[in-house]
Amino acid sequence: MSKRADPALIGVFVVAALAILVATIIYFGSGKYGGNWYRFNIYFQGNAAGLQVGAPVVLKGVSIGQVSSVQVGFYPEDEDFIVPVVIDVDGDRILWSDSFIAQNRHEPLQKLIEQGLRARLDLQSIVTGQLRVDLGFYPETAVVYRGRDGLHPEIPSIPSAMDELIRALQDFPVEKLTATSLRIAEGLDRLVNSPKVTSILDELHAATVDVRSMVGALEQQTLPAGEKIAVLLEEVRVLVRDGRALMASLQRDLDNVTGDTRSLIKHLDTGLEPAIADMRRAAASAGSAFNAADNTFKAANEMIGSDSPLRYELLTLMRNLSDAARSLKTMADYLERHPDALVRGKR
Repeated sequence: MSKRADPALIGVFVVAALAILVATIIYFGSGKYGGNWYRFNIYFQGNAAGLQVGAPVVLKGVSIGQVSSVQVGFYPEDEDFIVPVVIDVDGDRILWSDSFIAQNRHEPLQKLIEQGLRARLDLQSIVTGQLRVDLGFYPETAVVYRGRDGLHPEIPSIPSAMDELIRALQDFPVEKLTATSLRIAEGLDRLVNSPKVTSILDELHAATVDVRSMVGALEQQTLPAGEKIAVLLEEVRVLVRDGRALMASLQRDLDNVTGDTRSLIKHLDTGLEPAIADMRRAAASAGSAFNAADNTFKAANEMIGSDSPLRYELLTLMRNLSDAARSLKTMADYLERHPDALVRGKR
């Protein structure tokens, strides 16, 4: 007869098998098998409601990892509660160029952070409100490290779009805008209910009625004037037609006169040829006379030029004559005042 199995030993084997099964499920269910996994710390200051363990980590819309831990802690240095998040990233999901690896073999993360790598919370589903960790490049933002332990490298974080919207709404001057809106509404109410506005509307209505009456009167006066204008236009058309006929007749008469004039000139050309020859000879004689006169004028110009001796002598003679005339005038004035000077002499 065989020996009976020990129930305690069987229980130990069953518990061990269950433990191995649970560990296997957790390991393979986490997706951390068959890859190069890297762990990073991220510290978020905003509201992390909706972020759970297992939430995806996304880079440019591609899932490259998942959230491993979500906690909350108070940090006296910041005087606020901060949400530390641990993420696991599968390095095999990211392709690196050989040049980047060669240049940043020791500190590839630091190079990416310098180029603007940041982490922020983003909506994973609008329906459920669950969040995910979104990695992207924002080079215009500042690098702020809040790491409290050195176990894992830290990726700087920036506020989420929802946090920025909430901050903008908090800074929005709602009270000031409300007060301004109330003042505008009160002003509009006073304007609408003002007696002046009612009076202006009544006057505008009366003016509209007057304008309509004037337009009707003008329409009645315009009909006879339009008939007169039509008659006047017809008379103008007749006058223009008669003028065109008269101009055509004058053109024909002018053409006839032009032909007769040309014939007369042709006959005159044959009789004027001797006279024209005499005129040409007279013109030649006149040209010779003009040349002689020109030579005479040139000689006279040389004689009375500014550097000629004759001009100098003539100027000297004129000065002497002027002095003599001045002396005679002085003497005549003196004799006029003293007539006896011719007898007694000058005193």
